[in-house]
Amino acid sequence: MQTISASTLSALVNGFRLSLGPPRAIIVPRASALAKLQDVTVSGRLLKKQLTTIDPKTNKRTWRLGSKGTGQYEIEKGDGDLHFCLGTQQSKPHIPCELQEARAALAAFQGAVGKTIQVSGFFRCLFEHSGFFGPADAHIFEIHPVGTVNLGAGIIRSDVAVPEPAAVHPWGHPVDPNDPTSLLNPLDAKMRVRYDRKTDTLTFTGMGLRDHNYVSVTGTVTNVQLRTTSLEPATFTFTSPDIPKPKTVLCLKGSKAYLKLRALPKGKPVKVDLIGLRNIDLNQALQSRYVINLLGIDIHKH
Repeated sequence: MQTISASTLSALVNGFRLSLGPPRAIIVPRASALAKLQDVTVSGRLLKKQLTTIDPKTNKRTWRLGSKGTGQYEIEKGDGDLHFCLGTQQSKPHIPCELQEARAALAAFQGAVGKTIQVSGFFRCLFEHSGFFGPADAHIFEIHPVGTVNLGAGIIRSDVAVPEPAAVHPWGHPVDPNDPTSLLNPLDAKMRVRYDRKTDTLTFTGMGLRDHNYVSVTGTVTNVQLRTTSLEPATFTFTSPDIPKPKTVLCLKGSKAYLKLRALPKGKPVKVDLIGLRNIDLNQALQSRYVINLLGIDIHKH
């Protein structure tokens, strides 16, 4: 697990730029440093809830307080998670973080605003809130799911949990409910990424305006690597008739998904229902390949 300060990580994750094109593009500098991050521990200040807006013409960032201008924290209606802001100073760049099943911790978060906290969790990348569209907090990197938070009065622990049903999208459902053609497979197929080694910069093109976060899909588990002697996530290969190419799925140690993976029959393909969290594989992007992997949220033997 990598340990990093909020000031250092915030500069990394907020260094990306948008381009309206054509083609529409997301440009990510310091790519090799970002690709090294997976399980991270970050110390910084718990800010009031704030939302970032990016002007894609100028890439100027502005911030406004969330929760109707109060900056108070609340449980998100869409997924049931607590979305909080880790940084150094209000109205400056922050690191978006998501703590699952956090209702019991909400009051503690309200009381810790402005204090130094420590957050550990899974570092991920996806473009569902890149800033091209909508009022949501513009970002492409986040700590999600958060595993532990130290607010100064004890450690809050959270398992990798299934979000509220409305947040889980079947793989074959449209990304945009108003556009039945906005399906993950053709949208992923349009994506391109180019890595410039001299400038250590990734340029992504072909993205839509939205993406799915949590997904559900039925398929087959093979090539399980539990990595019982390592702190690194377990992995397996997941194939499904709904997905053109096999996906690598990561399972965080100690999570329910990891325990269910460990309990599957050994040495043969196993059919499962999977809930996963989509994530851009930045190490593949450094090879100029756009690859989506999944973080295992729940595994149910079919």
